[in-house]
Amino acid sequence: MRESTESLREYFIYPDIEAERDEFERVAHTFGLDADTLVFLAKEEGKLELLSEDVWGRLENTESHEFDKDEWRIVKEVSEAQERVRDWQKFKTLEEKGVPIDAPIILKCGDTYHLVSGNTRLMVAHALGITPKVLLFEYRHDRSDE
Repeated sequence: MRESTESLREYFIYPDIEAERDEFERVAHTFGLDADTLVFLAKEEGKLELLSEDVWGRLENTESHEFDKDEWRIVKEVSEAQERVRDWQKFKTLEEKGVPIDAPIILKCGDTYHLVSGNTRLMVAHALGITPKVLLFEYRHDRSDE
């Protein structure tokens, strides 16, 4: 018997931020920011929280909210089309079994929500009908005033 969505989302745990260093570099380049600053903010100010429908719907650079539950064909196609092919089936199995996995990481910069890492994990969660936990952190342009 499959666990409820309530208990499954508890298996998204605080991610290994250093393991995602390349993704922080990519995002820093995209936004013209310093990668070390983004890593610091994620570590020091990031909060593990449920991904709200509002944020998920506004999240840039992901297709994870643009298909229906159980549309595994789309998860497969997107995962295999990425620069580095992702093993979406591994994440599906882990999520179904309730094995802890790193939460996706999201940057809020102004009115923009940008996925730093975890697109495959988000797609699998959506296809399973799970609202995942994510690590959400914010970069504010007015930080130098603090």
